[in-house]
Amino acid sequence: METATSDAEAEKKAEFGALEIEYVGYGGEHHLPLIMSLVDHELSEPYSIFTYRYFVYLWPQLSFLAFHRGKCVGTVVCKMGEHRSTYRGYIAMLVVIKPYRGKGIGSCPNL
Repeated sequence: METATSDAEAEKKAEFGALEIEYVGYGGEHHLPLIMSLVDHELSEPYSIFTYRYFVYLWPQLSFLAFHRGKCVGTVVCKMGEHRSTYRGYIAMLVVIKPYRGKGIGSCPNL
């Protein structure tokens, strides 16, 4: 029963204003552990370090992290390439931790 209570507490929605979320572009190797931790804990598909590096090294301008009071609460990792004489984007990983979901973090129009 204690586990259910702990899980329920962890699932509580975070309270914050939209302006409290800071969006940061991928800034280098120091951001990689943050991205990996979020994806490993929140998504069911495991990725190797090479998969992360493939995206963030080739398209660093298309990877972002969301912070709330210094805590990394979300990330999106993308790529873009030519396809049939136009460009096509691909979202490889999109994660927002559970207490912060449903608040618009993953759909930030400011990026």
